[in-house]
Amino acid sequence: MCDTVILMDNSGKPAFFGKNSDRHPEEPQALLYISERAPSTVMLREGVEYQDKGFALLLSKPSWMAGGEMGVNSQGLSIGNEAVFSRFKPDEHGILGMDILRAALSACASAKEALDFITSFIEKYGQGGNGAYKGKLIYNNSFLAADPQEAYIIETAGKRWAWRSAMVADAISNAYCIEDDYKRLDMQTRKEIAPVNERAACSDESDPGRKGKRNSWKAHVEDRKYLFFTKGEQRRSSSLGGLMRIAAERASSAQTEAQNEAQSEPKAQLEKIFSLLRSHEGATKPGPFLSRMKNLCVHPGLFPQSATTASMVVEYLPGGALVWHTDSSYPCISLYKPVLLKDGRFYSLWKPFCAENKAEERYASWNSHRQWAVKSGHLQLSAKEDFALSRDAAQASIIRIAQQAFDSVSREKGSPERISSVYANEVAAIVGEWEKRWGN
Repeated sequence: MCDTVILMDNSGKPAFFGKNSDRHPEEPQALLYISERAPSTVMLREGVEYQDKGFALLLSKPSWMAGGEMGVNSQGLSIGNEAVFSRFKPDEHGILGMDILRAALSACASAKEALDFITSFIEKYGQGGNGAYKGKLIYNNSFLAADPQEAYIIETAGKRWAWRSAMVADAISNAYCIEDDYKRLDMQTRKEIAPVNERAACSDESDPGRKGKRNSWKAHVEDRKYLFFTKGEQRRSSSLGGLMRIAAERASSAQTEAQNEAQSEPKAQLEKIFSLLRSHEGATKPGPFLSRMKNLCVHPGLFPQSATTASMVVEYLPGGALVWHTDSSYPCISLYKPVLLKDGRFYSLWKPFCAENKAEERYASWNSHRQWAVKSGHLQLSAKEDFALSRDAAQASIIRIAQQAFDSVSREKGSPERISSVYANEVAAIVGEWEKRWGN
């Protein structure tokens, strides 16, 4: 189970993209760097192919699969996916949503291209496969795709699909959220819930000329019995509430003329996004069963076997972005570490990049953090004031350093590689000292 969020800036363009990846608690996940490649045709399996344009990308990748839970490519395209459950069943032997996500990041330069790629892929090849690390779980997928200019929500059910533009503050979770506000549908579903006069020139589902009332996509495709277990609607509500509070506070601060407040606004917003993804507001005293699934930061329990195994935020900035990733489970007891994206190139501001064929050490590091986390009392550290204060102070220092690095590269004061190396040493020192203090 997962949650993906998007928050626009005052001009209506994406400011922050974020996702918590909820997987089996013992499933390692690491941020891997997929380097630039020559364009080629990639075969996912016999009869299933796509055109890889060779974009470099950062992929948050579970250890056992080729695809990823979330990622961002060198063009600034970010994508996260969610498991959703429909009466239109996926193919037991179909393509994993995570493989589709990686293919879209490799093939697309923008959110609109990703939208077209995913809907075309789903309609042609379908989806499915066993997405579970242990056991069996076959599901459909929803996606949130964003770039520096726009963002889209794409929901699928078997070979069917619907999409709409993302709102100023928006989120997806393990529940369908597109109702009668879709912009487009696949042709079969259009006939069933948004019939049009075939002689009318309808470019999308909001055009005049239809035969009858537009019905809800969500009501048409969703298998609601799964919502009892996923708690996706509750978590999406928490996401939207948190995002709207951030947007309202930003609007209020924009009316203030105090220069110091205006300068601190982006940093404050980023910290609030981190706080949202770390939150346990849905169930402040979660038990081992379903109540804990109401939290955005999900801790392990007896049933279902799901917990937050990685978290990512993409902070869009003029001319680039800062990519933030925990590279560990449980964001509430982790620090977000930065990667700089500028002019189509990634620069590490923490550890050196990890290539896909050398990921064993990074997965081992993830497992070490997990073992520390599940020791008696460590999962409850975020509720302790001294821990939260030290975490937030260390995070604030890292944010400041990352912003300085981005500004330095933007002003072209020296080589980006040298600049990123200097700042990476500073970040590594802060992370190392903080983790040593808490015994991680």
